[in-house]
Amino acid sequence: MFAVIYQGYLKPNRENEYQEAWNKVAQFFIQKRGALGSCLHRTSDGLWVAYSRWPNKETRDNSWPGDSAPSEELPYEIRNAVLTIKDCLDPDRKIPDICMEVINDLL
Repeated sequence: MFAVIYQGYLKPNRENEYQEAWNKVAQFFIQKRGALGSCLHRTSDGLWVAYSRWPNKETRDNSWPGDSAPSEELPYEIRNAVLTIKDCLDPDRKIPDICMEVINDLL
């Protein structure tokens, strides 16, 4: 199993827009691209953290081409939601994704 942690701080007043776009993208990847699930969190200092799980790295990489996302293979509304997510993030506080192999799973 493979997991990714996405982290970032949002631009002011973009929380609702970010949550709606994240929900749309996460549901699409679960329903259509093989993701096993995703969860969105916010810390007390305003850091937004999303955690997604995939059966393997290949499935995730085929759906999410990293910094070149969104892939042209995705439906227009999903590409647009990915762009919205990126636009909501504060570029001055960018945090790299954390990609991990799941070793022991008790969730």
